[in-house]
Amino acid sequence: YLLRDTEQKGLYLHNGHLVAASLQGVNAMQEEPISVVPNRYLERQRSPLIVGIQGGSQALSCGTGPEPQLKLEEKNLLDLYLLQEEAKPCTFYKTFGGSTHTFESAAFPGHFLSTAPGHGEPLALAPPP
Repeated sequence: YLLRDTEQKGLYLHNGHLVAASLQGVNAMQEEPISVVPNRYLERQRSPLIVGIQGGSQALSCGTGPEPQLKLEEKNLLDLYLLQEEAKPCTFYKTFGGSTHTFESAAFPGHFLSTAPGHGEPLALAPPP
């Protein structure tokens, strides 16, 4: 899947981080598709998805510390599919509202994937506005 924010900024990989920018023309080739597999251990009706990039070879994790810290980890999504606790930091509840989807961290409820207003800013976790 290609993930875009409400301003149609796409994600690309830069120095080990996912960043959002308007990717047009030749730059459109840099857009990083996301991979998802369901998390079978969490509430199915909330659409829990284990999220990653690079064909599922890297997982997007919120970390396991006291505060959420979004980072990419060298974990295969299909391996995480089989693991209950290890998958939770990499799981996001997908909600559809209007014309947009939101992705809420399963490990840190109330924190959502978010792009910054500036060009080339890293993808982050933010509380709802």
